[in-house]
Amino acid sequence: MIWLAEAIAALSGAYALALERQEAFEHFNLTAEGFWRSFAALIIVAPLYVYSNRIDATYAAHSAPTSFSPALSFLVIVVDWIAWPVAVALLTFRTRYSALFARYITVYNWTSIPVFVVMVVPLVALDLGLIGLKTAVAAGVVLLLAQLWFRWQVARLALEAPVLVAAGLVGGDVALGLLLSRLVGG
Repeated sequence: MIWLAEAIAALSGAYALALERQEAFEHFNLTAEGFWRSFAALIIVAPLYVYSNRIDATYAAHSAPTSFSPALSFLVIVVDWIAWPVAVALLTFRTRYSALFARYITVYNWTSIPVFVVMVVPLVALDLGLIGLKTAVAAGVVLLLAQLWFRWQVARLALEAPVLVAAGLVGGDVALGLLLSRLVGG
C-alpha cells in the first residue's frame, strides 16, 4: 500500500501548494515510479466523481429529465484520467515545460483527492438533508472557484509556468472534462 502512504503525504503537499510553498514538492514522490503510482489516486477520486454525478442527476431531474448511469460516470472519469496527461504531454512536447511534465501530472493526480473531497462536501450535506439546494449550489460555486484557483496554482508551480499558461491549462482541463462528459454521457 505504498500508494496510500504517498496519498497521505500528498495531502501535506497539497496544503503547502495552496500556501505557495516551494517545498510542497518534497511531499510528492517525483520519481518515475511515483508518477505511475499517482494514477492510483483514481481509486479514491472515481467513487467521489460517480457519487457527485448521481446527486447532480437527482436534483437536475426536478427541472429537466435526466438519467444517471454509474458505469458511464465511471467511464468518463477513467477516460479523463488518461486523456488529460496525454493532452498535457502533447501541449508541452518540445517546450520548456516538457521537463516538468511528470512533476505536474504527479502533483495534479494526487491533489485531485483533496479537490474532489472538498467538492463533494456540499453534495453530501444536500443528500443528507442538512442543507437545501440553493445553499448547496452556492457552496458548490464557491468551491468550484477555489478548485479552479488551486488547479491554476498546481499548474503554475509544478510547471513553473507563467500566469496565462497556467490559466490556459486549467481552461483546457475544464474543456476536456466537459467534452468527455458530453461525448460519453450523451
